[in-house]
Order: sequence, then structure tokens, then C-alpha cells
Amino acid sequence: MIFECMTGNGFRCCLKTTPTKTQEFITSGCNKLYNNLPGILRAPMNTTIGGRFKLTVRTGDWLQEEAYFGVDKEHGYNVVVKGRLVDDPRTDVEKRFLEEYGGSDGIPRYLGSFDLYDGEQQYIAHTRNGQKLETLFNLSTFKISQANAVRLGFQLFEMVHAMHTRGYLHRDIRPHIIMADIGWTGKLELELSSFGYVAPINPPPAPPADPFNGMKIGRYASYPAVIGEPYVKEDDYISIIFIMLASQGVMPFSLNTNRQWSLAEKKEQFDENPRRFVTAETIWLADMYWAVEIMRQEGTFSHDEVIRMLENAVEGVDMRSEISYAHNADGHFYIQ
Repeated sequence: MIFECMTGNGFRCCLKTTPTKTQEFITSGCNKLYNNLPGILRAPMNTTIGGRFKLTVRTGDWLQEEAYFGVDKEHGYNVVVKGRLVDDPRTDVEKRFLEEYGGSDGIPRYLGSFDLYDGEQQYIAHTRNGQKLETLFNLSTFKISQANAVRLGFQLFEMVHAMHTRGYLHRDIRPHIIMADIGWTGKLELELSSFGYVAPINPPPAPPADPFNGMKIGRYASYPAVIGEPYVKEDDYISIIFIMLASQGVMPFSLNTNRQWSLAEKKEQFDENPRRFVTAETIWLADMYWAVEIMRQEGTFSHDEVIRMLENAVEGVDMRSEISYAHNADGHFYIQ
């Protein structure tokens, strides 16, 4: 029987599978333990904090993290600001990674960090370009063209390949942490915006876990990562394949899909026969998933082979061409 143990800030709870809000997490009492953890206080809005950052939009509260969009009043940059408890290791991980690699392709620039609430919460700030990919998917009603799904996948595969070449795994690839914006040349550009779970490739680290809701990370994680196997390069690629599936309206791991199964069971079922869960138009993604999963099992991973599969996935599509977009009546852009 598979057990998933979650720890952090004095919290520990073990369940049969990675939990979701409607399953063992609540029935086991783990939710009561989690809810007694010190809460993350909201930062003040529309005032200058950290000496230079004005927060304008609160974008969410998840994974024991408060996140905001704002403005760097010193340089005029749009920024992302994240607040966590002072002993949360993700802040130091993210800071060190951004200090070394921030400003390179697909990675924002590190701007600074500061404390609030008598030093109990620590904040980190980096540049922000555009909107969350999740928002753009919503504007496109989670159905972009297959051509753009291929182009999206190519850009994301190249980003994680660059990280892997530097010796790091991302471990948290989701639409929520991918930013998209129209650059000065009119080209739609992608950027990652969360690096709290970055880890060296060697030795292979454990997969990240959210003690409150496994859906938040696990929905886009590979089956081996969900059940706790060491995290490897292929797992970042599989997360991107799941994002491409979501861009086509195929979401087999949604909370509202196959509710009789836990998240781990959904992953297991998909892993056994991915073609069973996709549409006729997205069989190529099921086959790509299975090919990468076989690489994972056999230890034969090749970025070039993944790119070759993507290049031949949809006839007539140049994966290196620009992602096409349009504007709606409100002036917001969306992926076509």
C-alpha cells in the first residue's frame, strides 16, 4: 500500500495516497493539524513595503505562500512579490537561484528580499512579464489550436532543458507559474515565475509535496513523482506534456474528473493507458507521454528525441514559429 507523508513547520501526517481536499486529507484529520499551523498574514496593499515595492493585486494564497503583483517604484518594473514564513526553505532556494541565473532566457530578474511582521515573514521580489498562462487558458476556454500547443511545448521544453543543462530541476511546472507577455517585437514570450522547489539534478531529489492539497502540485506531476519516487529530468517534461493536454481541454486529473479515484489512482490509470483519456486529436500527446515515461523507466532520456517527436507531432506546424494570439473586446490578449 502506498503512503504519502507530508512534513513541514512541525506538521507531519501520513496518508494512503497523495491527498486532495475531498479525500483522505479531510477524513484522516490531517486538515485539522495543517490548519493549526501559523498562518501567512497578508501584506498591506497599495503601500510601499520593503522600501520600494507597491503591491497592487493579491494573486493567491497557496502552498503556505502569499503572492502579489506590484510595481518596483525604484525602477518602474512590474513585479511578483511572495511572502512565506521566515523558516520556509523555498525563499532561500529561490533567492539563490535567481541571484545566479535571473535575467537569462525564461527566468525573471531578482530584485530583492525583505522581512515583515517583526521578522516572522520573509518576502522575495522579482520582475514580472505579463499574465499567468492559466489566465490565458481561461480566456481561450482551455482550447488553443494544436499548432500553438506545439509551439508552447517547444518553448517550455527549451526552458527546462536550459535549467537541466545548468544542473537543476524545476519540480513545479504548472500553468499557474508560467507567465506570458507580448514583447517589444510583438512576439508572445514565456517566462517561469516560481523557483522555490528548484533542486540539483544529482542526487535525484524527492518530489515536492504540498501538505494541504496535493492537487495544486500533483495535477501536473508525473505518476512516479506523485507516489514519491525520486524526481528526474523526465518529470519536468511530463509536466509540460500535461500542460499541453490542458491547453486542448483534456484534463484527466481535474478534481471534477473520475471523482471516485484519488489523484494517485488517476495518475496510475493514465500511466497504464494514456490513449484512453485523450481525444482523437490529442493522441500524439498520449504517445509522447508514454515515450518519455519509457525513457524514465529505462534511463535513456534524450532532449533531442523529445524535440524530434514534437517536431513531427502535427503535420505542417513549425514548432519554432511564433505563438499566435488575438485580443478580445476588453483589450486582453489570448492564445488562439
